[in-house]
Amino acid sequence: MLLDVAGGYLTGRSRILDIGCRDAKYLIRLVQAHGCHGAGFDPVDWHIEQARRAVEEAGLGGRIQIEQGVMEQIAQPADRFDLIWCRDMLVVVEDPSRGLAEASRVLSPDGVMLVYTNLATDLLEPREAALIQAGLANIAENFDERALEDAFEEAGLVVDRKDVIGTEWREYEEERDRPVSRALLRLARLRRRRGEVVEHYGRERYELAEASLHWLSYQLLGKLQPTLYILKGA
Repeated sequence: MLLDVAGGYLTGRSRILDIGCRDAKYLIRLVQAHGCHGAGFDPVDWHIEQARRAVEEAGLGGRIQIEQGVMEQIAQPADRFDLIWCRDMLVVVEDPSRGLAEASRVLSPDGVMLVYTNLATDLLEPREAALIQAGLANIAENFDERALEDAFEEAGLVVDRKDVIGTEWREYEEERDRPVSRALLRLARLRRRRGEVVEHYGRERYELAEASLHWLSYQLLGKLQPTLYILKGA
């Protein structure tokens, strides 16, 4: 769905920026589908290695640039990109207001920024919030819908479209492939063997796995609200 939405704004002359590109798989698919050019960045060393390797394997070394960096300081000239792809990463940005201001700076006057993120609902209990925030290095304030939309406005970005996806994706997938059920089964086994896992891999990796395995169920139960924004310059 997100790729289809993004495609509606792209032509062969477009430039895409993927913020927090991880292994660059979405950037690669967009460039392949629309014949355009792109750039991606990520703060994690091994993500950069994966992304550069994937770009070369796709034969797109001349059309996609991958660099290490953070959203709060985007090493790109102003007004450069026609589409900014920002998928599932705003929750870990330490200073989202500054990061969004940087995104606004590099967005072309007629460009759009696609943001997909998860917002906390009233159903998310404090202990549940603490679990996914600490374990996954997420920042509590970045799950706040009002605070996030205020940050858009402060950065000079206007919400052109907002789709609250809610539980729909998880319902759809659970009826077909049962990913939430598999995650809960893995969580049960992880907790049953907690002592062994902590001893072998360490407490930090255990908490990362435990928090990750809650994510899909929190979406299915409506504790996390997946939301799509299309932003434009003011």
